[in-house]
Amino acid sequence: MAPAAVDPFSAAEDLLKVARPLLTSLQIGGLITWGLQGVLCVQVYNYYLSFPNDPRYMKGLVYGTLALELAQTLMVTRDTYLVFADGYGDLLVLDHLHLLWLTLPILGGIVGLFCHLTFAYRISLLSESKIVGGVIAALAIGGAVAAFTFGGKIFHAESLSRLVLVEHIYLTCGIWNGLGALCDVVIAGCMTYYLTRSQTGFKNTDLLIMRITRLTIETGVFTGVMPSSTASISSVILFVGFREKLIISVYFVIPAIMLTKLYAITIVATFNNRPHAVGGPPPLSDTENSFEDNKTYSRNFDRIPGEIRIGRTVVQQVWQDEVPMSHLNIYKTQGDETISIKDDAASQVSRKVPESLLPNDDRATKPLKF
Repeated sequence: MAPAAVDPFSAAEDLLKVARPLLTSLQIGGLITWGLQGVLCVQVYNYYLSFPNDPRYMKGLVYGTLALELAQTLMVTRDTYLVFADGYGDLLVLDHLHLLWLTLPILGGIVGLFCHLTFAYRISLLSESKIVGGVIAALAIGGAVAAFTFGGKIFHAESLSRLVLVEHIYLTCGIWNGLGALCDVVIAGCMTYYLTRSQTGFKNTDLLIMRITRLTIETGVFTGVMPSSTASISSVILFVGFREKLIISVYFVIPAIMLTKLYAITIVATFNNRPHAVGGPPPLSDTENSFEDNKTYSRNFDRIPGEIRIGRTVVQQVWQDEVPMSHLNIYKTQGDETISIKDDAASQVSRKVPESLLPNDDRATKPLKF
């Protein structure tokens, strides 16, 4: 027969032991929430300035995520006020979970699902395979369901003393965080693999692909996979691995409360990492597009004017009669600018100019045409 479960808060000294770490975790969690909210607001403002013509579904995703994050920040602030101000000195207030069931797993599951489904859609287009995107979407949905289940268990427990005794509470927390971390790693791996495999042989196109790959690694790994995966793994280790030591287990609130903000920042940062974005990467120059065998081909066929301007070498090959050409308009092109060139022999005007090429002739001042 299994021994009866012991309430960890049955004695007053047990509540005093867990009070300090619980207060610490709530205070640090609230400060981190406000800090990450500031980062998210800057990202959303940059998006608003940079891409006013984006499709409605993209705008809805960005601004809807911002609304959810603002709601979470306000709810975390409310809980902090109830603990540190309204309930100051009352240790029983610490046992109440307040809105923790909503701010941690529910909102974290919703925003995480949005983030993972966005990347799943992009990967399905990039890989041209619905199977790969479907696998990522299945992992994302499974993690969201586990997050909602975990939030429901916290809501029904209402207090920390009863939460640790809820059946399968540790299993649901482990599934939520484990599937979320696994989904992040799969997304980063797939994006990197399919982008690096998309080499075309054109220099500028391959440079663009390499830039997208680098931005994917930066936004997907450094601002998405590494922080969110680390937060997920840290949360499950603290809550599940140290379930016998509540003075350590309560610190799971800190990484768990960061998850929602990290997923939201990943969504907006991914949209902002496009050329011409405020604070984003500079656009690639489109002056050439060459194969890797150093053969250069021009792509600006639409920029060729109606008249063809020729340089001095061609003119000298046409006129071999030693006629000075100082009065002719000869042009060369440097980049996007057309520069007029004066003949070096302009000072030598000793030779007689034929009547047909006198400077007062209108034909002599016009660019040569074919």
